[in-house]
Amino acid sequence: MARSRAFDVIVAVLMAGPALSASASDERAVIPFELNRFDHMIVQLEINGRASTTGVIDTAATFAMVDSTAALRSGVREPDAASRTVNILGVNGDQDYPVVRLDTISAGNLRMHAVDAAYNDNIEVPGAANNVLPASAFPGDVLEFDFEARTISAYDGKPDVKRTHYAGAVKYSDEGGLIFIGIRINGKPGRALIDTGSSLSYVNTTFARQSSMRRNEELTHRIFGATGDSESAWVGRARKIHLADFYVKNPDLMVSDPVLLERLGLTDEPVMVLGLDFLSKFRLQFDRRKHELILSIPDDNSAVGLDLSADATRLKR
Repeated sequence: MARSRAFDVIVAVLMAGPALSASASDERAVIPFELNRFDHMIVQLEINGRASTTGVIDTAATFAMVDSTAALRSGVREPDAASRTVNILGVNGDQDYPVVRLDTISAGNLRMHAVDAAYNDNIEVPGAANNVLPASAFPGDVLEFDFEARTISAYDGKPDVKRTHYAGAVKYSDEGGLIFIGIRINGKPGRALIDTGSSLSYVNTTFARQSSMRRNEELTHRIFGATGDSESAWVGRARKIHLADFYVKNPDLMVSDPVLLERLGLTDEPVMVLGLDFLSKFRLQFDRRKHELILSIPDDNSAVGLDLSADATRLKR
């Protein structure tokens, strides 16, 4: 099942919690990552202590996925017709995958034991890793994505908010392993799915229409060519997006209604997917005890407005 890198979301049934451990010298689990040229957040993984590969830590995934090549190199036996399966829902539909057991997966100083993973032998996403770890499987009271330090951390206690940063908080809901927050476009309320596995943010048609987003004909035709007049996907201009204490002025956003939202029952609800184009502008800290997402940026001039009009979506005018 091919997926567009602009809409890179994987969801499934909630995975059983694996055993976890961190190095004795550091109580925090710390995983370095890099943003590649496709704007995917890539981490280095080691499977069963034998196979080195790459993967993504995805807040919009609820089941681990392993690439068949990496699995076989790590000594995992190829599944057969008798293997149990898991149904994975992606943006273009759902598919059953055989499940394999990984003895260990290591990332940074975090090691996960006895991990069940969907065996992936046919998904290809340009520039993305086909190995996926759900962020929900990580331990700790706080899950942190630091895009300045290029690290993902999980630790107990209170979120470590930097004094040199301006921070704002918003409540989140955990719905079957998916994280939603409240957001406003042009003053109209909706919900946003936090998706660190996606390089781009997008809005569904319901939210675009309710918030009176204007169609950007130039960008729509530039991206979709002669089919730019299709209602299935287009580019819209919003006046302002509000999230916690932050706002973004005049962003250009993709508008689309993938099968994923239909299967989740969100077609008629105003929904936005927040990908790394937006999220990477902040330091993200999920306070799991309070169910709060803390967003912070360097407090250079006490400004809370972000001018991300072209940068935010990687769509150039």
